[in-house]
Amino acid sequence: MRFIGREWLLLALAGVLCAPAVGQSYTITEIGVLKGDNESNGFWLNASGAVVGCSDTANGEGYPCTGTTAGQHGFYWTKSGGLEDLGTLPGGNISGAIGLNDAGEVVGYSNTSTKAADLYNFVAFDRMPTGEIKNLGTLASGDSSCAFSVNSSGEIAGDSFENSTVVDAVRWSETGKIKNLGALHRAIFTAGLGINESGEIVGESVFEYSPTFTSHAFKWISGEGKTDLGTLSGGDTSIANAINSSGVVVGQSNSGSIETWHAVKWNANDKIKDLGVLAGGTYSVAFGINDSSDIVGYGNVADNSPHAFLWTASQGMQDLNDLIAADSGWVLINANAINASGQITGYGTKNGRNRAFLLTPKN
Repeated sequence: MRFIGREWLLLALAGVLCAPAVGQSYTITEIGVLKGDNESNGFWLNASGAVVGCSDTANGEGYPCTGTTAGQHGFYWTKSGGLEDLGTLPGGNISGAIGLNDAGEVVGYSNTSTKAADLYNFVAFDRMPTGEIKNLGTLASGDSSCAFSVNSSGEIAGDSFENSTVVDAVRWSETGKIKNLGALHRAIFTAGLGINESGEIVGESVFEYSPTFTSHAFKWISGEGKTDLGTLSGGDTSIANAINSSGVVVGQSNSGSIETWHAVKWNANDKIKDLGVLAGGTYSVAFGINDSSDIVGYGNVADNSPHAFLWTASQGMQDLNDLIAADSGWVLINANAINASGQITGYGTKNGRNRAFLLTPKN
């Protein structure tokens, strides 16, 4: 079974903005769900505040859009147009939209068959602003792939099975031609999770799933190949989830002194920095970064519940729930992406249901 998510769809499976000032607060817009569904998750947004993600029915995972729920569909949302169901590739019944560029080009994954044997063999898709949806295919001997991120030139980062057991990071050019980026030494699963405007790609190379999960973050640059970004001191595991136009990378790592994830960033020279955790918390993960190096993700708080965060150089890590109206009815659980204007998307709970959101700065 192939798991795809933004933490395994990255957990089951970014204009210039000054750092938010003291007292920054946000208005919140509920994205909603597609007809017949009751949960949604916002995975990415572009400079105009358009959001892509997925909508599904409630599932036993506890969070929306694991990539394995029949009927789950990717969506494209704008404030003026509302929710658009992106459907699936021919023959499929599951899809998810993960990446979006400023032109409105959407990338993600879809199955192409509902047969039990290959229900969860996903294939990467590229949905053009015209509405045309393209099957991006796989490496020559592979049967499954996923597209995670797309830049303004139409270059796409993702992964593909190379054979029945090995998954490598891949790059699709603006013409749709696939290139195998390979893997770090000894890796059994490698994925390109983020791409910037220069075509630099970051992601993870997994060395082992059991008895313990171990992986290293990497950066790939055309003409230079892959760089192992390493971990926090003494750690054995890291993942790189996104990269901005300056080459600053965000993700997570453990260290010799912490067994759980801490959100981290690597500067343009690949030096790693621990971003810490929310007050009372023990873990954190960074998913998105904009060109001002404002960073979003999630972490736990004192009662161990997950809360979305915003990290800035001036304010450090802040609970996004403290930056919205106290009577909003929302609990913001995860923030996946932040754009140049400081708008943020992710998901939270409202009236007991998981819902995608768009946060817009008031200031």
